[in-house]
Amino acid sequence: MSLSSLLVEEKKAMLFVEEARKKAEEILKEAKAEADKILKEVSNEKKIKEILEQYEKQLQREAERIIEEYRRKAERIKSIPDELLEKASDIIVKEVINHKLRSS
Repeated sequence: MSLSSLLVEEKKAMLFVEEARKKAEEILKEAKAEADKILKEVSNEKKIKEILEQYEKQLQREAERIIEEYRRKAERIKSIPDELLEKASDIIVKEVINHKLRSS
């Protein structure tokens, strides 16, 4: 091979290496962008999960508070003697009937 053909082949090889380097940089840039996108999605998903877990805990505490409140009210009602409950219901029925009669 002559010197000029070696120089031509070297030039071709350098162009090929440069083209390969550009493609590699482009692939790396795309891969980094995709990795960043995935990391952001995972980060957002983690944040959403954390928010949902906190909200779920808050709702659970609120539900427990409401259940306890109704449990106390039920115990209070259970402690009222039956005679008083019957008297109260009689009074309520009479009031409702009187109200209906007055409205008619």
